[in-house]
Amino acid sequence: MPNLDFLRLGFAVCAIPMAASQAGFANAQSLTGNVGSANITAGERSAEARFGMDDEGGAQSRAHYEQSLTGWYKLRLIASFRKPDGGDWDYSGLTAENWLQWASESKTGQGFNGGLRVSYTVSDGDRPDAAALRLTLTDKFADVWEWRANAIAEVEAGDGSEGGVELESRLQLTRRIPVALLGTDDWRLGGELFSEYGNTRDLPQISDQAHQIGPVVKVEWGNGISLQTAVRFGVTDGSDDAMAKIFIAKEF
Repeated sequence: MPNLDFLRLGFAVCAIPMAASQAGFANAQSLTGNVGSANITAGERSAEARFGMDDEGGAQSRAHYEQSLTGWYKLRLIASFRKPDGGDWDYSGLTAENWLQWASESKTGQGFNGGLRVSYTVSDGDRPDAAALRLTLTDKFADVWEWRANAIAEVEAGDGSEGGVELESRLQLTRRIPVALLGTDDWRLGGELFSEYGNTRDLPQISDQAHQIGPVVKVEWGNGISLQTAVRFGVTDGSDDAMAKIFIAKEF
């Protein structure tokens, strides 16, 4: 695609989440979820705030703090909140997430970055806790492209838990675009696909699973601040019709 076309598309995608928020989107599936990276850098610290909303009138938010303790291990703590349609904001749980990086892309671009995340969520109220395992793969290629893939398995734990494993995958492809706006030229534009397959006890047919697809925009500044915004639209009967999200992070 010509650079001018990427520029025009970039402006259009940046406008989509703004328009969605004005339309009053609010809560549903994976509202604050990301297609996570496998990369870990020793000594890296950051804080992040996430907000997501769907077309049903609900919302979710998360606050993160993460610290890389080595070049291959990172600890992330997450406080989660949610707002049902017509309800008030409610604290929903605290998550400890352990990141491990087991493969690194070489300086010459050979190979890929591979990681594993193991997490446990202590839920508030009478909801069961949750334990999750996530495989993360990332790769940058042709100087300007990056793909990410995540495979996630989650089980309930503690009082009130049910059997089976919830299965999910996330895919993302982005391209750096030649544009300088808002004091930075580090912009990426692409798309992502979120798929929730259901519980292994009784996996539903594809039409009843939750699959959403949509555009994503990422931007970073030299002072360590980054922003990601996206919208997704349901492509199966089991999906929420639409959602929008925005993430803001700061590296220290």
